[in-house]
Amino acid sequence: MQRPSINRLKTSATMLAALLVFTGLSRADVPARLEASGAELDKAIAAERFREITSVLVAHEGELVYEHYWGDGARHYMNDTRSATKSLTAMLLGAAIADGHIDSVDAPAFSWFADERPYRYESPTKDAITLRDLLSMSSALDCNDDVWESPGNEEHMYPARRWVYFVVDLPTKDDYARNERGFGPFSYCTAGTFILGQIIERAAGETVDRYMQRRLFEPLGIAGANWDHSPSGEVQTGGGTELKSRDLLKLAELVRNDGTSEGKVVLPASWVGEMLHPHVKPREQHDYGYQWWREDFRCGDGTVSGWYMSGNGGNKVAVFDDLDLSVVVTARLYGTRGMHQQSTDIINEYVLPSVKACSADSG
Repeated sequence: MQRPSINRLKTSATMLAALLVFTGLSRADVPARLEASGAELDKAIAAERFREITSVLVAHEGELVYEHYWGDGARHYMNDTRSATKSLTAMLLGAAIADGHIDSVDAPAFSWFADERPYRYESPTKDAITLRDLLSMSSALDCNDDVWESPGNEEHMYPARRWVYFVVDLPTKDDYARNERGFGPFSYCTAGTFILGQIIERAAGETVDRYMQRRLFEPLGIAGANWDHSPSGEVQTGGGTELKSRDLLKLAELVRNDGTSEGKVVLPASWVGEMLHPHVKPREQHDYGYQWWREDFRCGDGTVSGWYMSGNGGNKVAVFDDLDLSVVVTARLYGTRGMHQQSTDIINEYVLPSVKACSADSG
């Protein structure tokens, strides 16, 4: 949902003295290169090279080694992560499959909405849409958030009282075709992720926010989240969920550890592997799994693969398996060109060079 941009945060003495906490470590234990990079990042944010950044957190080998806040950001600040919510929805769907509520990602998506029939647009193509199609943003729905004229553009959904009605009534693409692996062309569709949440809700027999809290958040010690809703009260699982930065890091660490937290299996490792697998290619430099993005980040003279949640404003929650590293960048540069790139630049220029494997003296 498009919201007014927040005025640029002003650098102040308070910001320059922002909270810097190394949980479980003394300041002397923090690698010198990471501390030095953090000081340089401070200067860059003060000079407004990077705008509206509210936090950067880094966990290495399971330890929180860097935590810094700017502006209104703080340990208890609830970050509006926008479309990073989509990645949580994919995680929860894996839990619903593990719990036996849903058979598999090959289940037909609209079979859960027989009570909503007849649809305005009914077709065998719509009946053939699977959960996998929606998870990979490759369904036949005529839905593209990047094209205003698209019937399924998210901005057309928000004024509707019941978003379920909006989605089940969407037409399908006339020229839709699957490739040799069974995937259609990528088309970014928030409405599709919203309906995944409604499917989880119907399958699990409890509201999706309560199921998320019980099944995913509580095992990680996440006290709660703030959710967006439709005018009729439907939970928005396609964007807008507010979470603390540390909670985002816990979720990243869960994924980096193949679904396990403190020795307890929260998500099946097989689901994490399927979720973080390149299923479609939105553009040359990116891959897309199940509601998670992948790209190559700079690492020394080469690159390292990173999977991440991504949200409007520049919110990025990334995991680097090869480096035993998780990174959270929260930002409020909503609807602004370059918002995602600046978060990538922070990771490339300040975080990864601090890891020995990516540093100039790694050899």
